[in-house]
Amino acid sequence: MFTQILTVIAPVFLIAGLGYLWTRRGGSFDTATIGSLVMYIGSPCLVFSSLTKIHLDGEAFSAVLTASVAVIVGCLAAGSVLLLALRKSLPTFLPSLVHPNTGNMGLPLSLMAFGETGLALAISYYFVNSVSQYTIGMSLSSGRFSPAMLLRQPIIWSVLAALTWRYAGWAVPEFLAGTTQLLGNLVIPAMLLMLGNSLSRLHIADLGSASLLAVARLGLGFGLGLLMIHVLHLEGAAAGVVILQASMPSAVFNYVFAERFGRQPEKVAAVILVSTVLSFATLPLLVGFAIQLAQ
Repeated sequence: MFTQILTVIAPVFLIAGLGYLWTRRGGSFDTATIGSLVMYIGSPCLVFSSLTKIHLDGEAFSAVLTASVAVIVGCLAAGSVLLLALRKSLPTFLPSLVHPNTGNMGLPLSLMAFGETGLALAISYYFVNSVSQYTIGMSLSSGRFSPAMLLRQPIIWSVLAALTWRYAGWAVPEFLAGTTQLLGNLVIPAMLLMLGNSLSRLHIADLGSASLLAVARLGLGFGLGLLMIHVLHLEGAAAGVVILQASMPSAVFNYVFAERFGRQPEKVAAVILVSTVLSFATLPLLVGFAIQLAQ
């Protein structure tokens, strides 16, 4: 079991660590260019390639979608109660409690732990989380709702294209399958390098509150993920993916919105950084538990 856990988490630590050290040592890292390549080219290709290539149990896929929606709703409710009790700003801190890092960390971990089937299921969770970020997350941070921003996200259209292609029973031409697979392969290492780079740039502010909220993010995600596994009777890779994705630390993208809309970005950055450090410390236990759930 130890070797299996190490095989899953070592690549995540090492590649994110390379991104961190590269930036800390003064290496050039064009975040805007790499992020755009991942968001607008790599991720849509990864989604299309995975969902059209891998044979998935439709029931498991739908169950993971349902679980992800339920976990987000649960985090919204419980997070709101907690922040009101602590007299903390909901627009500032609620997105960090609701939206975990299902992309940079969740996708690589699911791939390493459960193979391509796990990756495809993790993409469904990542998709729901992304939609929520660009609706609920942006609305909280900005104070207004912008449907146009959601419609501009390529992952929305790539999921729709893949599902249409799949359920229509069309065969993907070899040139298209090869191209999307090749471009999709850049996403996982690029996301991990970006994670390390982002962590090297974050600064801690108000460590006490950040630690409490970081623990809340991890605890809420794990508890609600476990609840949905039992309620939906999830088994195998679907159960493992749900507990991994739900238990991820706060997404770096929460900081982007906080900075853009003036929502105390330094304090949001602290929650992200502390939750990520705590997640790294507990990752062997989480991965081991996820693997056992899947057996």
